[in-house]
Amino acid sequence: MLKNISVTLDVEDLRPSDNFEDRSKMMTEKVLDLFAEVEVRATIFVVGDVARRHPEVIKKAVQAGHEIGLHSHKHIPLQLLNPDDFERELNEAKRSLEDISGQPVNGYRAPTMSLTHKTRWAIPIMQRTGFTYSSSVLPAKNPLYGWNGLPKQPFKWLDSVIEFPCPVTNILGFNIPYLGGAYFRLFPPIIRKTGIRKSSSKEVLWTYCHPWEFDPKEKYYQLEDVGNLTSRIAWLGRKGMENKMRNFLQEASSQSLGDIASKIDQSQLQIVDPESPN
Repeated sequence: MLKNISVTLDVEDLRPSDNFEDRSKMMTEKVLDLFAEVEVRATIFVVGDVARRHPEVIKKAVQAGHEIGLHSHKHIPLQLLNPDDFERELNEAKRSLEDISGQPVNGYRAPTMSLTHKTRWAIPIMQRTGFTYSSSVLPAKNPLYGWNGLPKQPFKWLDSVIEFPCPVTNILGFNIPYLGGAYFRLFPPIIRKTGIRKSSSKEVLWTYCHPWEFDPKEKYYQLEDVGNLTSRIAWLGRKGMENKMRNFLQEASSQSLGDIASKIDQSQLQIVDPESPN
């Protein structure tokens, strides 16, 4: 692998109710152990209510040298939230996560990349809340959430934060986020290699995964806010995820997104007005 690829992990609890076993702590610790095995430093985006339930997991990640970011107060897509409630809960979750981690929380990631043109109201809120960067948009059309037409390289929202868009590549006419999630679990390695080879030197590449993707023993349940097909896909390929990620991480970068954001020359970034027509 000739290009640096930062590693990110989204720690969340997607259970529809407490009737299902909470396996988030156990599986997050499993992934943290994998990161320690391959000696990689990651950016860990944590949902606020999970951090409050399992603060020991956050402290373990901090002790291992990982950067801590916020993945919202709860794992609810932005379009289902009220802006005022979102800002209040985001402030509270950020302060709580900083208290638990003992480090500033500078990065934000929206659940399911749900920062879109319709939810652009969240962009000034990120700035007011004190974040310096976001990695919350998929710059392509997508069955769930996408913002087609945005730059693939890092850019700066007008009067707001730096954005690190999810890396995408064109395969047979489709722009796909090839470095993480179901695309990582289910697609052959040639897709990742092709995407990396085709990527621009101006892009910031990052892979993303979730603790539940490493858990083939978790009982099936219907995910909220998505269809049955997407829910079924979330259980496919879990048995092979650990070995796939272990092999991939052998050559991954230990530079966190926060590291990159702190060193980037913002005067060279494209400014994007979220109010521009989409």
